Amino acid sequence: MSVRTIDNKQQYFHGYATANDKKYYFKDLQNLIKLKNTNSGYHKIILFIAISEVRKISASDANFVKIVKEIFCKHPVIELREIYFKSNIGRDFSSYHSIYQKVKKNAHSNDYIFFQNRSGFGPFQPKWYLKFTQQFEKFDAIAMCGSTINFSGLPNEDSVHIQTYALLTKVFHMDMIETDFPGKNETDRKGVIVNGEIGLSQFFIKNDYFITCMEWPDHKISNQTTPIEEVDIKRKVKKKHAFYHRLYFKKNMVFGINQITIGISLWGAFLFQNLKRKQAS
Repeated sequence: MSVRTIDNKQQYFHGYATANDKKYYFKDLQNLIKLKNTNSGYHKIILFIAISEVRKISASDANFVKIVKEIFCKHPVIELREIYFKSNIGRDFSSYHSIYQKVKKNAHSNDYIFFQNRSGFGPFQPKWYLKFTQQFEKFDAIAMCGSTINFSGLPNEDSVHIQTYALLTKVFHMDMIETDFPGKNETDRKGVIVNGEIGLSQFFIKNDYFITCMEWPDHKISNQTTPIEEVDIKRKVKKKHAFYHRLYFKKNMVFGINQITIGISLWGAFLFQNLKRKQAS
């Protein structure tokens, strides 16, 4: 574990993880437009976007990168520090690890990192980042704060965990797992869930830290906590959230249409601008 100094001027990082298995990135574009247009509660957010290579990088992928750079060009708050491609081994967890590796070069131990993947739809609430940090700081010895926590998982084993579609932590806590980041080398879905999603929370819980979430804001949670819900909560959350899992909207046709509409409009604007440039040259 590396040792860092604490800087009183905290930085706020955002790591977004996706993959290039969908040619037009409709879910990602909706999330990134919401990110662009929703007040985080802080004066500066430093954004990294990691794209896992499920298939060979194509012209569509290159154009997606250009669209994203245009979305955040000259944004008053969000600095898109880097958008890049990486191996699909480890999926979101190798993405989160690679983002952390980039963040740590210019970060202090007290800086925050918010991780979001493509399945984490949002943000839907203003001052979303501020609200996550407030929940994180509500209790002592918190290592991570998510939108939701799942008490179900492995039978007869400790498996309470943050659902990693949206979570907040600090650089200090990521330093603890720098050389053995849970799930970063997994190649199958079961390994990603058991050693990645569950393993990440369990590492901290078993090292005397707690986890908390926005769905149950009055609780700090460990393996000794009596389950608040016995079933997976992400499909039927009761609170108003900044980030919802995609399955929450599975039967919402209007939401799906809006997602496609945003994607088509962004791709259309990009192609139109490219055509104008070609005609002008």
